This record gives sequence, structure tokens and C-alpha cells, in this order.
Amino acid sequence: MTQMRLLMVLALSGACARPMPAPIPAPAPAPAPAQPLAPAPQANPLLTEISTAERAATEHPDDAETWSRLASALRRANRLQEAARAAWRTVELASSVESWTLLGNVFIQGGAPNGAMAAFEEVSQQTSDGFLAAQNFLNLGYHAWRWGMDDLAMRAYARADELAPGHPLVLYDRTLLFAASGEVAKAKAEASKLGTVVDRVLLDRPPLEMVEILEPMKALTESVASGEPVARLPPQPEPGQPLPDRFFRRNPSQSRALDLAIDETSERLYPIAGWQVLALALPSGWSDSLEVSKKGQPASARIRLEVGGPQPVLWLLTVTESRPASDLDRLIVEARRNLPGSPTLGEVRSFTDRGLEGRAFVADDPGARPGDPGAFPRVWVAILRAKGFLVTATRFLRDRDPSLIEESERILRALEVRDLTPPGR
Repeated sequence: MTQMRLLMVLALSGACARPMPAPIPAPAPAPAPAQPLAPAPQANPLLTEISTAERAATEHPDDAETWSRLASALRRANRLQEAARAAWRTVELASSVESWTLLGNVFIQGGAPNGAMAAFEEVSQQTSDGFLAAQNFLNLGYHAWRWGMDDLAMRAYARADELAPGHPLVLYDRTLLFAASGEVAKAKAEASKLGTVVDRVLLDRPPLEMVEILEPMKALTESVASGEPVARLPPQPEPGQPLPDRFFRRNPSQSRALDLAIDETSERLYPIAGWQVLALALPSGWSDSLEVSKKGQPASARIRLEVGGPQPVLWLLTVTESRPASDLDRLIVEARRNLPGSPTLGEVRSFTDRGLEGRAFVADDPGARPGDPGAFPRVWVAILRAKGFLVTATRFLRDRDPSLIEESERILRALEVRDLTPPGR
């Protein structure tokens, strides 16, 4: 039975004598339509999903499943304060394995590991499936390790081991942690136990999908046994934000979930290269997504910031490692030259603040039709250098409200590049 449950867990075109009549000239080709300065991008289905879930929660305020869908969508948009409030509302309406797991996952992304530990303990009390309960702590431990929180990771792995003794992922994760930390003896001891479990399962000729899961485990045991160095992995390539204490240090019996206040702005963290993280303070209602370069490509990241409604926001930020020859004046000239159509270009403004050096300008589309919902008639472009990285920010604007540009510059002036490399690395 134990082996069967283990299998379930791992299964994851000639010519003529008479003269030819003169050819009728072909009509002149119609001029190609002017390329818009900034065409509206495809609608983000996540924003639609959030709007739909918010309406449903308003219409059915006591339906736990509705709040769960809202919390899940907000979490994927990295609007974590709202996600935590919605997840607490789900727990309030229906305390269950699913609702507490959702809340714990919001806490993981929100940099609140102790809150996640508490939420996952609730899960462990509501299920008799030790493997299911252990998986939550394994998820927490792996995220903690990727963010350099080794002590917390070990606590989470220990709890997973109590719930599912001999679970191969517990052995794998602990081997990885010890080996990457230079604790050779402990790594070899864990690797030995892991190797025994993997070999036993492989003897039973498991399906291919399971073999693909077991192979990295087998490779790790061999690396550790031969004394090969094991690299420590940097933070998970996904956006997050630190949740204020009130979202996890609370007594649900003494306050309502919907009474949790949402800050006007919140800090967002974006892993951009190795242990380097970009921190931005943004309006809490803005949604975001992050794409990072694939392994083997130059380090880069693309951040998309947006919000729907009558006053939409759309920003694209590209972050790349800055070469010593990077010249902001040359880059800004190239950016102005590469804009489509024949835009009206504003003057280039320079700004320097707290180690940041930037250039910015505004471009207007003279052929834009007022009120056209299919295009943004104005764009604001900024390029700045910050701690070895270049950040190119393009904000698409529907009107000429100067406060929007002021807001954009204020946000960029306050950005930070942080090095989260653990001590001794």
C-alpha cells in the first residue's frame, strides 16, 4: 500500500506576329495604413477572470467557492494583499483542506512563511492523508530554500517527514540543501537513503513518466556520492511581494476577513538574474506578470504591469544586464528611431537619483483618433541604469494627463536592485 501511494505521488507561364496592345497600367497600390504608435495588446484573460470573480463575490458574498476563485486569480496577478483577504474569506466560510492550502500558498508567495506553516498545520489536522499534508510543507521548504531561508526549509522538511516518513521528495530536498550548503557528511547520509528508495522503485519497472521524475533523484545521489559540487539555486523566477503582518498574525475569531485593509501601494519583488531581485513600489490594484530568460541565454526579464477598467494601465519593463559600453544617450536615440509611424517626439529628460541614471521622453501619434479604444495615442519611454542592469520601461497612455507621467517617473526613481545572495556564497 505504501509503495502504491508512492507511485501515485510521483506520477505527476508565346510570342505573336501582330503587335500587342499597350498594357493597361496597373492601378497604383493603395497606401499602406499607417502603423499605429502603440496598438492595443490582446486582452489579458486574467484581468477578465478577476473582474468576473469580483462581480460574483459581490452577488454571492457568502459563497466560499466564489471567494476561492477570486483569491486564486488575484494570487496569479500578484495582488497578494487582496488575494490574502479573499483566501481568509474562503476559510471563514468553509474551513477545509482546500481553503487552508490556498491561504498557505498565498502566504508563501507573500513572503510570510510562518503564516504558511500555520495554514499547512491546519491542513494536516483536517486530512488523514499524510502524503497530501506533507506535500504542502515540501512546497514551503523548497521555496524557503530558494530564497535563502535554510532554517525554515529544514523545519518544513522535518514536518513533512513526520507526516510521510520515507517520502522520496523529503530525502531529495534535504540532500539538495545539505550538498549546496557544503555539509558533505549529512548530504551523503540523506543521498544514501534516497538512493535506496529510488532503486527499489525502479526495480518495479515504473511507467516512463515516473522514471522521468526519479532520474534527477538518482543523478543527485550519484553526484553527492562522487563528491561533485552541487550548486545552490537562486530565488524562484516568479513575482512576489511581502505581506504586512496583519494578513497572517491575526485571530480569525476576533475580526472579519473583509475588514483587512489593503494598502494603497505595495512592494513587488521580481527575480531578474540569479540572486538579483528588482523591487518596485506599485499601486496595490495593479496586476503583474514576469517572464525570465531561459537557461543558457543572456540574463533578462520582462515585467508586464496592467489594470483594466475605464482608466487602463499598461507598462512593459525589460530588464537586462548592463554592459560597460551601454550609453543611455545612444540607447534613447535608438528607442526614438525605432518607434513605428511618424510620431511627434517630446524632449528627452534626464533624471538621476540614489545611484540611478535615466533618460525619458514622450511620443504622440498625430494620426490617432480621439477616443479610439483600439490604440494608445501616447507612449512614455524611459531607459535607466541601476546597479549593473538596464531597465527599459514603456508605458502606453490613452490621454495626455501629466500626472500619469509623473507617477511613472516617481515609480522608477524609487526602484531598487537587491542582491539576496546568502552569506558565504
